[in-house]
Amino acid sequence: MKSFILSFVLVLSVNAMAEPEPLDDLMTPDEIAAEAGFPRTEMNTDVLSLRDFDSIESLNVTREFPIVLVANKNAYGYEAQTMRVIQNGSHTHTWKISTGREQWETSKSGRQYFTTTPPGWFYPYSIVRNHYSETWRTNMEFSVFFNGGIALHAANSAHNYQLGRRASGGCVRLHRDNAKYIYERIVQEGKGLVPVIRPNGSVARDWRGNVIRAVKYRTLIVVEGY
Repeated sequence: MKSFILSFVLVLSVNAMAEPEPLDDLMTPDEIAAEAGFPRTEMNTDVLSLRDFDSIESLNVTREFPIVLVANKNAYGYEAQTMRVIQNGSHTHTWKISTGREQWETSKSGRQYFTTTPPGWFYPYSIVRNHYSETWRTNMEFSVFFNGGIALHAANSAHNYQLGRRASGGCVRLHRDNAKYIYERIVQEGKGLVPVIRPNGSVARDWRGNVIRAVKYRTLIVVEGY
């Protein structure tokens, strides 16, 4: 009898451990985008990594952009769930991050969605010191929106223990100190004439092969992995 009870308790414990933690993000990325009027989130396929880019395109992005942020969204392996920070051509930091959980979820609004951080090459298009949703009454400190409602932003202190593994609803969470640092550097560098790089990592060129440039934030965000 004792062995039966022990086995039963053990099964319950294993099931409890296997149960995923509830996701407490209040909104889906698309809901954030709709509320704020941000460009719609899109998935990218066949995205070049920064290392592959260097061997294919004759353009040194780490010299073109004062800030290059490389987020690796993989669950396991080398550099998984980290962000490399490259400033003025030098690798200055590597930080733990949390990207999307890459699974179907139900948000608190009841909406079903896939919690993914889309891979691709992006520019910030909106930076907000403390993004606040009036609808959902939630804060996203030091938000750097780069793809629809998906942003780099500070993790709530209660989520710091999750940094280094997939945990978000799609955004890229960082420790508050690191999010603040990135936010302030992006503000400092501001906008300028930079190369136009498509979301898949290819460089836009004219018919002569010259790089097309446009005025954007002088920060490049690369999300790698699957």
